[in-house]
Amino acid sequence: MSVMNEGRQPVITGLGIVSPIGIGPDEFWKNAIAGRPGVGFVTLFDASNLPRPCQIVGEVRVFVTKDWMGGISGRMAGRFSQFAVATCRMAVREGRLDHGRVPTGRMRVSIGSSMSGVVDVQEPTFSAFLRGEKVVPWTLLEFPVHAATSHVSAESGARGHPASFATACCAGLDAVGWAADQIRRGKATAVVAGATDAPLSPYVLTAFHSANTLATWEGLPEHASRPFDRRRSGLVLAEGAAAVTVEEEASARMGGLTTYARILGFGASSEGGELRAVDESGQAAAHAMAMAIRDADLTPSEIDYVCAHGNSMVNYDAAETAGIKLAFGKHAYNVPISSIKSMCGHALGAAAAMQVVTACLVLRHGLIPPTVNLEEPDPKCDLDYVPNVARRARVRNVLIHSHSIGGTHMAMVLGAA
Repeated sequence: MSVMNEGRQPVITGLGIVSPIGIGPDEFWKNAIAGRPGVGFVTLFDASNLPRPCQIVGEVRVFVTKDWMGGISGRMAGRFSQFAVATCRMAVREGRLDHGRVPTGRMRVSIGSSMSGVVDVQEPTFSAFLRGEKVVPWTLLEFPVHAATSHVSAESGARGHPASFATACCAGLDAVGWAADQIRRGKATAVVAGATDAPLSPYVLTAFHSANTLATWEGLPEHASRPFDRRRSGLVLAEGAAAVTVEEEASARMGGLTTYARILGFGASSEGGELRAVDESGQAAAHAMAMAIRDADLTPSEIDYVCAHGNSMVNYDAAETAGIKLAFGKHAYNVPISSIKSMCGHALGAAAAMQVVTACLVLRHGLIPPTVNLEEPDPKCDLDYVPNVARRARVRNVLIHSHSIGGTHMAMVLGAA
């Protein structure tokens, strides 16, 4: 069922982002277009005794909690919830949902996360429990994924149905896709949607390293995340959040809002294989992409840019490239593709929401951010990945692709407003 042709048209009216390359859409976009990486050595904790791959991260370095959450809520909330509230405040302000324009009962919230509050809520309190110390009472409330959803609902005043998604790296697309569906079906007038993750800790990084997923790059840390490059060796774990306000187009027009994008189509599929193995044939990725393009009532040749998952893992990048070739046919060699993970690292559940914000800004400005550190193309990755320098282009429709561990693929098509 096409989002565009059935029911009400969902549009994106506000953006918010907290990322390793900037807080707020303006700073994020300035650094993304400049190709300025936010990857470096971790400063949140002492990593000197960890293997080198665990020392290189995409860290949000200038976040001040009290700027976004005050009082006891800000002190108790996990970092992932703090990020979520910050991004949603930005998006709500820009979408003018903080002035009573939309009845609170017609507003909903959907937030995704992969690691939720494991790092700074669950880990410390579990360690205290093992030492025989008291477990702080708010642990139960603050570490699950729904904690961020609840905080955003409280901060935004939304009284409609709240939803939480824990679909790993695809969580952001799930949250925004659900929001679009609520608008289309008339269940809500506006939805605050996004995803957040703050997974950086010695334990989590060591777990990723033990699974051989982290980059083993020995050069400068800002060059460690290098999607589609022949010398890529793994992902760089990162933190951050992103959110958008999704609204019914007629309501946005009545409110005098300038919209970023129309949400045109959505597709999802699963490889149906092992949890760790990746199907490099690209069949599942292609199925999700083709479904999203059909749902948008478009053809592959009408997609002007692919905002890729591009996580810098050898098999994931190869699988994504194969999927694009299957879904787009000959047009695969004509459509520009890029990955913001080359600059931000991989913020897990938040990553796909960051891609949504990126796609909106591409549509607004007609500029495609580069894939940095792409110096030696991999023969298996032979498409146009906009290497190292941003590119001006006429962009009317964008396809976003996300790939979760376990074989889930999701795709979304956004069209110019």
